Amino acid sequence: MTEQNERMDNAVKGSPAVPQQTAEDDDEISLVDLAAVLWKRKWLIVGITVTAVIGVLAYAIGSLMLPPEKSYLPNVYTSKATMLIQTGSSSSLAAALSSSGLASLAGLSAPAGNTNGALAEVLATSNSLLDALNAKFNFAERNKARKPKTKNGKPPLISDIRESIKKNLSAKLDTKTNLFVVSYTDTDPAFAKEVVDEVVRLLSERFAVLGGNKALEQKALLEKKLAEVDTAVKNLEAQVKAFQNKYGVIQVEALATEQITILARLRSELIMKEMEIANYQKISNINDPVMVQFKNERDGILAKIKEIETGVGTGSRVMPSQKELPTIAFEYARLQRDLAVQTEVFKMLTQQYELAKLNASGQEPVFQILEMAEVPDKKSGPSRGMICIVATLAAFFLAILVAFIAESIDKIRKDPETVARFKAISSGKESM
Repeated sequence: MTEQNERMDNAVKGSPAVPQQTAEDDDEISLVDLAAVLWKRKWLIVGITVTAVIGVLAYAIGSLMLPPEKSYLPNVYTSKATMLIQTGSSSSLAAALSSSGLASLAGLSAPAGNTNGALAEVLATSNSLLDALNAKFNFAERNKARKPKTKNGKPPLISDIRESIKKNLSAKLDTKTNLFVVSYTDTDPAFAKEVVDEVVRLLSERFAVLGGNKALEQKALLEKKLAEVDTAVKNLEAQVKAFQNKYGVIQVEALATEQITILARLRSELIMKEMEIANYQKISNINDPVMVQFKNERDGILAKIKEIETGVGTGSRVMPSQKELPTIAFEYARLQRDLAVQTEVFKMLTQQYELAKLNASGQEPVFQILEMAEVPDKKSGPSRGMICIVATLAAFFLAILVAFIAESIDKIRKDPETVARFKAISSGKESM
């Protein structure tokens, strides 16, 4: 019996097998039918996809042509620094973490894991650190071109500024290696580096304040102070040396003694020369060559005495006058006193420095900078190529969906029974 006869028999007998079988056939989806729909609507799919490609390309190219401060999709650069955070389960810093409640804020218990790393993550995005960054870089002013004021005309709120910093600031800890990475993303690569450097500096200061490396911090401070005192000692030694070279003596007392001896000798010579002149005048009353010589020698002795009393310069060596001796003695005594004090301070600091080295020798620094931030020369985003690919694929699948929807609407329009039902539903007269 053929299929047509079976259907006729079923229709005569009033069997419901015919409509049930027809419904099952209609519900079956054939891949050939799907391919036919796609081929029929191919130009719709191609048109939507090509339009999307052109649009996303124009979007990407337009973002490149605009300056960074006005571009809707500017290039951004990420600068990062890497630190090594030592575990702090037995350090005083871990105790500070537990007592301050920062461990609970980080969602970690103090005894387990790298508590110093958890503390670093909390501090890197804490309000105090974000406010310190804003105080130095004035993020509100930098974002003025994009968002000058809030809707009510007032300056942006502190919470809004913090959120804008957090959005570009990242601080992550690798629990396996204890490496802590701080990064910042901005359209200006140099500014991104400055922000990361400031975050690293602030974190280093916070760890030092919380007591993670007191001995190391004290050692560093003593090194700095020793360098300052050493410079002061060298300057004073140079001044003393210049003083001694200027006056040609080591002690001012020796200078005074030398002057007294020279003056005494010159005055004795002057007396003897005047006696010679007086005796010679008894023999000759005229100015003969001998008398002229005696007087010239006397005048020379007087000139030397006057020069010593008022000060005389012979080349680079200067002999001060007797009136200047008290001032010179006071100045020399001051230089010697300052040199002695600075030398004693240097000795004491050296002793303290040696003790600090012993205390710090067995303590590793909690916060070690392994790699400083650099100015990035390659953008970190956005990936315009990936945006174009994703947009093209999305448009392609959307076009396929639109093609099937259009095909379904077309079939509904061509089915009189379905159209009648829709009209009945719209008019509210559909039969039960």
